[in-house]
Amino acid sequence: MALFFSAISVQAQTKLPLASFENNKGSWSEVAKVWADPLQPGHELQSEGKGSILLNAPTKKKPGTDIITTEKFGDAEVTLVYMMAPGSNSGLYLQGQYEIQLLDSWAKTEVKAGDNGGIYERWDESKPDGQKGYQGYAPRINASKAPGVWQTLNVKFKAPRFSASGEKIENARVMSATLNGVTIHEDVELFGPTRGALDGGEVAAGPIRIQGDHGAIAIQSLEVKPYDTPAPVFGEISYQVFPGSYRELPVESTLVPSSSGKIANFDEFVAGLTSVSLSKFEGKISVKKAGNYTFRMSVPNGMGAIQIGNATEAVQLRDGMITAEKTLAAGETSYVIWVSKPADWTAQGFQLAASSDGMWDETYSTPAGAGFRASDPILVDPTQTPILRSFIELPDGKKISHGISVASNAGANFSYDINSSQVLRVWRGGFLNATPMWNSRGNGMSVPIGIVSELSDGSSLLRNADGSATTKEWQTQGYQVLGNGGVRFSTKSKDGLELKDQIQGKADGKGIDRSLELSGNSTPLMIRVAPGKVLNEVSDNLYWIEDAGIFLQVAGQKPQVGADGILLPITTTLSYSILF
Repeated sequence: MALFFSAISVQAQTKLPLASFENNKGSWSEVAKVWADPLQPGHELQSEGKGSILLNAPTKKKPGTDIITTEKFGDAEVTLVYMMAPGSNSGLYLQGQYEIQLLDSWAKTEVKAGDNGGIYERWDESKPDGQKGYQGYAPRINASKAPGVWQTLNVKFKAPRFSASGEKIENARVMSATLNGVTIHEDVELFGPTRGALDGGEVAAGPIRIQGDHGAIAIQSLEVKPYDTPAPVFGEISYQVFPGSYRELPVESTLVPSSSGKIANFDEFVAGLTSVSLSKFEGKISVKKAGNYTFRMSVPNGMGAIQIGNATEAVQLRDGMITAEKTLAAGETSYVIWVSKPADWTAQGFQLAASSDGMWDETYSTPAGAGFRASDPILVDPTQTPILRSFIELPDGKKISHGISVASNAGANFSYDINSSQVLRVWRGGFLNATPMWNSRGNGMSVPIGIVSELSDGSSLLRNADGSATTKEWQTQGYQVLGNGGVRFSTKSKDGLELKDQIQGKADGKGIDRSLELSGNSTPLMIRVAPGKVLNEVSDNLYWIEDAGIFLQVAGQKPQVGADGILLPITTTLSYSILF
C-alpha cells in the first residue's frame, strides 16, 4: 500500500456525492485518498479511507456502471477534476448525449477523437466497417497529464434549441473546451448524439453522465454552472453626432449636432462625417434577470464613456478598455454612451460587450476592421529547430535572459536557465510559439505550446543542508547538444567546483532524465527539484508531487519537502527523472 506523507489538498469545487447520481450499482464509492503508479499498466487506482472523492473501481464481482445526475441541465459550464488509471477509459456525457472522451492518452504525439478531451464520434451501424464512426473531433493538441495525476476538463456547452412544436431548430455546440488549462476545442457544432448516448435523443435539458463500464476513474469534483441568465437587450437607440475633436466631454448644452436619428442596433450607425466627431447614444436596456452585469467598451484610436442607470453620475472620456459594473434589477434601465473620434484616421465604430455570471458573453457593437488579424503565429518546428535560445517569461512576470528550450522527438520538452542551472519548466503537446520573439520588432520571448508544468523561478539550484540558497558565484562554461532532446550543461564556481548537468528527454516521451555531477565538493548539499508541498510515495523510488501534478523518480535518495519546494540531497552525483 502506498505511503502518504501528507494529506491531499482538495480544490474548492462543488462536490456531488453519490446520492446526486442514479444507477450506482456498486462499482462506485466515496474515498478519502486515491493514487496510481503511472508505470504499472494495471488499469487500477489505489485508495484508502472514506471521503468525498468518487472512485469507480470495477471488478469481476462489481462490474463498472455509468452514473447519471438526477438533475438535468441545458446551457452550462461543466468543470470536472478527475484522475485516470493507467490505460483506463471513461467519458463525460453532456445531457447524456454528447461524449467528451476521458482516456489515458499520456505521451501520445498524435491524438484522435477517441483520445482524452476528444469529442467522440457519432455512429452508424448501417455503414461499412471502418466508416461507421463519423463527425468526431480530436483535441487540437494532447494536453493530457500522466495517469495518477489530477486533470481538469472545462466545457462550455450550449444545448440544442427546439421550436414550440418540439422540432430541433439549432444544433448543440461546444463553445469552448479546455484540458488542464489548454484550449482543445472552440465553437464545435454537434450535429447529433455521439455513440453510446442515452435513449430518447436530443433534449433541451438533460443529465450529466459519467461512463463507468470501461475502466477505473476518480472524480475529485464536478461543478455544473447553468447558463440561464439572458443577455440584456438594447432597444431602439437614439443618436446625435457632433463635429469636432474632443478628448474631454464638453458642456452638453454647448454642443450642436450635425445629425441625429434612431437605429435598431449600434452596427447600423454611420456618423455621416469623414472628419473628427463626438457621438452620443442613449436609450433603454431591457434586463430579463436581476443580477450583476459588466459592460465593456473600447474605441479604436479614440475615447469613450459609458453610463448605466444613474444619469447624475460624473462621466469622462477615457481611452483603452472602459468598464461599467452594475447591479441591475429586472426591467428597463437607461444608458448613455459617448464615442469620440479625435483624429481623422480613426476607424468607424466601437466595441461594446456585456458579461454576467451564468450568461453567454454578448457583443452589441464591433468596430470596422475588428476581424483583421495582423499576422499568423510563428511556430517553431522541432524537427528543424529542436533547440532555441530566447528570453523566457515566468508566470510571476519574471524574465529569464539566458533561457534555452529543448524538444525531443517523443514530445517531452523543457526550458533551462543557464544562469541558475535550473530546469524552468517541462511540457508536451507542441514546442514553441515564437511570435512574440520574431513578429515585427519582437521582444525576444518564446512561449511553450501545450500543458506546462512550472518547476523553477530561476532561483539557485544548489542549497545548503537546511534548504537555504548557497552564496557561491557560478559562471557558465557552455553546453553540448547530445541529440533527440539531450543537452549537457557545464558550470564552474569561483571556489573551484564544477557542475556537469545532463538532461535528456525520455524515449517514450513520458518525461525527462537528469544526471548531475558535482566535482570538487565534499559538503552535503541539496538541490531544489520542483515546487510542491504535498509529496506522496506511490511505489519504490516513485513519488507523486500532487500539487505540482508531476512524478519524481529517484533511487537511493529520499526527497524532502522544503520551505519552497521539493529537495534532493547531493554531494557528488545525483540522477532522477521527472514524469509529467
